[in-house]
Amino acid sequence: MSAAAKMWASTHNATLAGKMAAVVEALHACQATAGTGYLSAFPAEFFDRFEAIRPVWAPYYTIHKIMQGLLDQYTVAGNGKALGMVVAMADYFAGRVRSVIQRYSIERHWTSLNEETGGMNDVLYQLYTITNDQRHLVLAHLFDKPCFLGLLAVQV
Repeated sequence: MSAAAKMWASTHNATLAGKMAAVVEALHACQATAGTGYLSAFPAEFFDRFEAIRPVWAPYYTIHKIMQGLLDQYTVAGNGKALGMVVAMADYFAGRVRSVIQRYSIERHWTSLNEETGGMNDVLYQLYTITNDQRHLVLAHLFDKPCFLGLLAVQV
């Protein structure tokens, strides 16, 4: 979706615009059917495994790609529905992260991030610059990886 939005921005091809809108509509229908804000090609149970620090194939990497694609559909291609979808996804994952922190600890959440998170913090910081919603900023910070960023700060 990101590549399509950027291709459209350079060509303004009407056929591409129609196809992008159709993809966003189809994804919106899937998200609405789920009714939780969750949107992915794999079950939410993958995040149960991730949060339990059990092996699972890169779920946040994939979610980041979906969120970034939708955000690019909004920022680059002007599809307003895509922004609402990204916000719904952020709300869903904020609930998941909050649940892990409440059930276990912030350290447990950070331990799970050592496996992978794609660019979740980046897409959430971008979302915050659009919405100015503090919840998006807090969630972005929660995806900053202390095991990586902490070392950068110390090794300056």
